[in-house]
Amino acid sequence: MDWALLGEISQTYAAVSVPLTAVALLGAIASLGHQARQAHISHLESSRSTQQALLLRAFEDPALLVCWGPHPYPITRERWRQFSYVNMIVGFWHSEYKLGRSDDTVLTLAKRLFRGDVGYEYWLAWGPAWEKTTNEGGRKSRRFYRVMEAAFAAAEAEGPPLPSAEFFTPDPARTDPRL
Repeated sequence: MDWALLGEISQTYAAVSVPLTAVALLGAIASLGHQARQAHISHLESSRSTQQALLLRAFEDPALLVCWGPHPYPITRERWRQFSYVNMIVGFWHSEYKLGRSDDTVLTLAKRLFRGDVGYEYWLAWGPAWEKTTNEGGRKSRRFYRVMEAAFAAAEAEGPPLPSAEFFTPDPARTDPRL
């Protein structure tokens, strides 16, 4: 046997296997990173679903509304329900933003929300809580809060919020009782 030739072949295979092993290791690291991101997204979705289920239960049974604690200032039950619904909307936008929704989309949606009295009052009451929450949530969350604040400022610049009673025109008189 030619041991010198076998040694050269072995060194050639080693030279090829080291980069391949490095590529495989990088692939495994990337896969673990992707799995961690997916697990985080799954956790966010689960948390949102639980919060939504709790709120919906309180919507169905008004006696449970008090279990959420007092509002920062006195409000009606109807306004509490509206604020809770707005909170679900803003939470949805926050989740979507963290997954890549654009600043412009959130800015447009939030500005429209804040032009109405319910959205405007909600942000006055709960904007500071969103600031605290998003400051603890990372770079994208902090950016989301800044976009929401810009939308609120833009809505305020357009004038006082519109009363929700003015959002819709009256329904035309129905002639068919089945409608």
